[in-house]
Amino acid sequence: MYTIKLMNDVFHGPLWVYDENGYIIDEYPSVTDDEEIKSLNDKIGFLAASFTSEDLHDFDEAGYKASYPKVKQLVNAIIQRLNEINDGSFTVKDCISNKDWDKELNL
Repeated sequence: MYTIKLMNDVFHGPLWVYDENGYIIDEYPSVTDDEEIKSLNDKIGFLAASFTSEDLHDFDEAGYKASYPKVKQLVNAIIQRLNEINDGSFTVKDCISNKDWDKELNL
């Protein structure tokens, strides 16, 4: 079974696909070719990048936390779309959502 992990990544976007052996793969057509998922992935990636310096040494955690409700909304939209297209061949793991921030921001 494949695993789709959602993780913060400045350059790649949050969507990572792992095969049955735990290796990252670039193509998983039902997921990577889905236009809605690609769009959401890009939106989260651009948002995350806006809080990271070009040299990757500085991260504006306060700014990211302030935008977290939008990130959470986009993550939920990706998860919803993944659930719609899932034919039982993959699982989804959300590594972006922060339970502490969810509670603090009432999300």
